Amino acid sequence: MASISSTNSSSSLGNTSLRGFGGMVSGIDRDSIVEQMTLGTTTKINNQKKAMTQLQWKQEAYRDLTDKIIDMEDKYFSYSSGSSLKDATIFGRNVISIQGSDESTKFVTATGNSSLVDNVSIKGVQQLATSSVQRSEAKKAPNGLETDLSSLDREIQLSKLKGTILEFGYYGTEDKWNSVSKYTFSDTYTDDSGKTYTIDYLADAATLVGQLNDALKYSGEKFDDKEIWEVLEFELGSNGQIQLNSKDTETSNKYVINQSSTALKALGYEAQAGADDGKGISIENFNNGVKKESFDEANRDKTTALDYMTGKKLVFNYDGKEKEIELITAEEYEQLRSLPETATPPAKSRIEQLAENLQARLNKAFGEGTVTAGVSKNGNLTFTTTKDDSTVSVKSNDSDLLKGMGLEYGSSSKVNLDGKLTQSALKIDDNTINNGLVINGVTIAGITKDSTISDILSKINSNKDVGVKATYVDATGQFMLVSTETGKGRNIDLGDDGSLAQKLFGNTIDADGKDTGFTEGQNAIVYVSYGNGINVGLERSSNTFNLEGLNVTVSGTFGVKTDAEGRPVGSDGKPILGMDADKVQFDSSKTVTFSAKADVDGVTERVKTFFEDFNALVTEVGTQVRTRPDSSYGPLTDEQKAEMDETSIENWEKKAKQGLLYGDSAVRDLSASIEGIFTRMMQNGASYEDLKAIGITYSEDYLDGGTLVFDESKFRQAMESDPDKVANIFTGGGGVSKGLTDVVDETFCPYATRYSSKNGNSYGRFIEIAGSEKKPTSLLNNEIYKQLKEMEETIASLQERLKTEQDRYISQFTTMESLISQMNTQQSYLSQITG
Repeated sequence: MASISSTNSSSSLGNTSLRGFGGMVSGIDRDSIVEQMTLGTTTKINNQKKAMTQLQWKQEAYRDLTDKIIDMEDKYFSYSSGSSLKDATIFGRNVISIQGSDESTKFVTATGNSSLVDNVSIKGVQQLATSSVQRSEAKKAPNGLETDLSSLDREIQLSKLKGTILEFGYYGTEDKWNSVSKYTFSDTYTDDSGKTYTIDYLADAATLVGQLNDALKYSGEKFDDKEIWEVLEFELGSNGQIQLNSKDTETSNKYVINQSSTALKALGYEAQAGADDGKGISIENFNNGVKKESFDEANRDKTTALDYMTGKKLVFNYDGKEKEIELITAEEYEQLRSLPETATPPAKSRIEQLAENLQARLNKAFGEGTVTAGVSKNGNLTFTTTKDDSTVSVKSNDSDLLKGMGLEYGSSSKVNLDGKLTQSALKIDDNTINNGLVINGVTIAGITKDSTISDILSKINSNKDVGVKATYVDATGQFMLVSTETGKGRNIDLGDDGSLAQKLFGNTIDADGKDTGFTEGQNAIVYVSYGNGINVGLERSSNTFNLEGLNVTVSGTFGVKTDAEGRPVGSDGKPILGMDADKVQFDSSKTVTFSAKADVDGVTERVKTFFEDFNALVTEVGTQVRTRPDSSYGPLTDEQKAEMDETSIENWEKKAKQGLLYGDSAVRDLSASIEGIFTRMMQNGASYEDLKAIGITYSEDYLDGGTLVFDESKFRQAMESDPDKVANIFTGGGGVSKGLTDVVDETFCPYATRYSSKNGNSYGRFIEIAGSEKKPTSLLNNEIYKQLKEMEETIASLQERLKTEQDRYISQFTTMESLISQMNTQQSYLSQITG
């Protein structure tokens, strides 16, 4: 117990010698005499400590019984428990079997418990419940996948930083460089979800800093035992320079930047006079040494499109098939360089010749008549598909190449899911984006002009309030919203015309002002027979519904004869309006029927475990109340333990703890109450014969203390033949006013329970006496705790008395020693005088 002092501490009786040396003059063993003279007080302290230890053991014994009672309550008497025996339905015929032809039973599942299970059947399912759907118009780029490359002489901006290295380490003996970490400014990085991002090194410095810090986090580089991003981060300086910030100065200050790092020049680093000592660049000196001009100026280089594209490759994706295609070969470079930028037919311009060269490689990659390389009216290089429902897209980890051609990673002839809202296939302007995305009156937060389409779809799908799921159908180039709930009346509101939701998900408006892309959901229509020719048509908003206690799910249509338009017909073949089940013509061979049986194996195992736990608890209670304590054994002092090995101590204390609750009134009352369980069952309407018939009898050995005998074989037979009788005996009903679970629960509840409301606002006698860790508030509010506190105070008082007695006797002994010493001195002096 945390707040009660240990009862096994030493008495400190032998420590009087620590306050001076006794008997050096008189030769008397002072400490031994003092211990004898204070023996009365010492004995009282030891006895009090033993009593305290014994009381703590008794508290543990109470708590052990309490834990077992509450565990049984949680496991078998709580409706939320997976092992509960309180709910009568677990004994019922709830294992449902479905009969009928394979063509219809494959569309029906059922669970639950129904008294009409043998009478009810499904004649047919006319239609399933569906969700409302909103489809956008097809989203296509006007000119297919169009680059902005119209001239191979155009200037392409390049990043000097991309691909360079920033190396950290230290100089050791003999000025030898020791590398600790190398950070590479890579084209891409991949996050924990596996998604790959391209770094735009030609973006403005502020944007690039954010991308670099994201890349730093997933780089895998370390500084000692720390991730590099935990130690360093990039930041934008006041003059547009990219600098390094030390997030962990203790680690970062241990190392310097290698002066030969290839990233230094691209970052604009220039050493200040006296800043470098020839042994690396500190983080502080690096930041101070950055040139005054902006990072953009230090980072950028330039070349022509013809020079840069030669030898470079793009990954083309045509309807899911990917091929890497070289843009300009070394041989084609000389050919293209010799051509003019513009030419009069039949002569070809550079761009036209480039398209022709690419066409040959596209044909080889995807086949002729699939992807066409051409030139738009604007003179730009384009890639289009022959089939309207096909898609071509491109990607590359080389952001300079993509930007130089006016492309993004994943640019497509339809919608680029990794692209932004401003891509040409969507025709959405910044003003529309700034108004926000609102669907069904719910604003989808976090949508900006820099949001990718994938991110937008993800934000919609993660919002539980919007009531729809969003997707993009690549085959048709359409966005789609599907209501999360099925049935009629599930509207999808895209807001005003011209809104971002309308631009993304809307379609053309017909003469009635309705969106042609919207299809309202429908209810399920199911025909049920209750026997004796009584057929009923049910209309439900969901394909899962309650049927007289059965939880039924239908997943396909069957059994209802319909016309070409899907309407049910009567025996005359004419369509029937409404759901007149008596007129609808059914295919009797498709009827689905139900049968039910009890879960004999599952319930038997649960009940068997209950009796095992119950009898174990009853046996423990009986053992505690009948076992006499052995007065030869008691708590050990520290001195006694010091003379014993661990096994001996363990065996001794095991013996000493026996019989702690012998004759205890609370435990004796519980034992007597347990022995009356069988009698109380019969008082509540369960006959002895009924109990015996389902395999429950009372142990005839009075020493068993009220254990119950469970006959598994008889119980199984009862579950198979009459599960209702079993349910009545366990949970009440059918003449049994109170079932076994309630009787057992009420037997233990007055002694320990998790819920005071069940017991007159009390957690039970055992918890009041000893507390329980399962009810933490009781640990410092119980009878034994209060007794232990009083004992601790008594011990403290006795120890103070002992100290006072020891001090008094030591003072007296010291005085005696002093007098003897004086007498010895005088005697020695007189002897010298008298000679």
